[in-house]
Amino acid sequence: MMEEEQLLVTLRETYNLSRPIKCKFLRGSFNDHFSVDANGSRFVLRVYKNKKSHIRNIADMRFELDFLEYLHTKGIPVAFPIRSIKNETLNAVPYNNELRYVALFNHAEGIQIGQINLSDAKTFGNIVAALHKKADQFKSEFSRINMDQDYLIKEPLEILEKYIKVLKLPDISFFKTRANLMLQRINQLPITNGAYGLIHGDLNPSNVHYSPEHGFKIFDFDHCAYGWRIHDLAVLRLCFDNTTYKVILHGYQSVRMLSAIEEKSIDVYSDVLLLRKTKDILDMLEVNGSSNEEKTKVVVNAIETLHILNDKSFS
Repeated sequence: MMEEEQLLVTLRETYNLSRPIKCKFLRGSFNDHFSVDANGSRFVLRVYKNKKSHIRNIADMRFELDFLEYLHTKGIPVAFPIRSIKNETLNAVPYNNELRYVALFNHAEGIQIGQINLSDAKTFGNIVAALHKKADQFKSEFSRINMDQDYLIKEPLEILEKYIKVLKLPDISFFKTRANLMLQRINQLPITNGAYGLIHGDLNPSNVHYSPEHGFKIFDFDHCAYGWRIHDLAVLRLCFDNTTYKVILHGYQSVRMLSAIEEKSIDVYSDVLLLRKTKDILDMLEVNGSSNEEKTKVVVNAIETLHILNDKSFS
């Protein structure tokens, strides 16, 4: 991880920030994030980690930052990138004989959403739908991945089987029939404009802040991609109690109506995300150089999850 002192030099040389500047580690996962205080003005600095499976190249990074700038101009409450002295949203920094990339974002006021009241839940649903609708008009010279059937089902099962073989754990052949049923349902989803398009990709409560004064602010679009719009709704389905989720869904549909097959498929899609989550965690452990012991725990938990999903009724 890059040291805070080195990042302070980068901030002073790269951005037009008021002094004094303070920089403190905030959190790490697929990227490292630092809170920045520039004479009372607050920002978040992201230091991109290399070798992530969902970020293939610099173009993927630029796509996300362009998308955030676009959403900000359209009135969607997102943490948008701050341009550097050279008018760049993405900036390269030499570190340990390699280039690391950094981006500075405006601070998301408020606190992480947890238990939200039903009125705010409906508003949040409105915002997610508005984000999806505005995203349909976004154009970029850069590319981004598709969260298609392979991404959602095939890749997670393949990586699980790879680790199971290396770690000599029980096989998952029992899940084959269930996986095929999931795949059939996903294949029924429309790929028309509206139902399929740009999504946040990881819309869990840790990536949304709320305050009574400033409202909602969505951030960390590191997993944004082209995919089915119910992806974001399925993430929310997994994160909130049923009553809150239903209100969020109602708020969403007051802005963008779901087709019958979309709404029916959200529960199955939520199960698919539990499958995909394993690959994301294993990818993160690889990026961070974690031990085989940590990976084994993840794989064992994943096998248990597959058993639970396999025993559920399918509708």
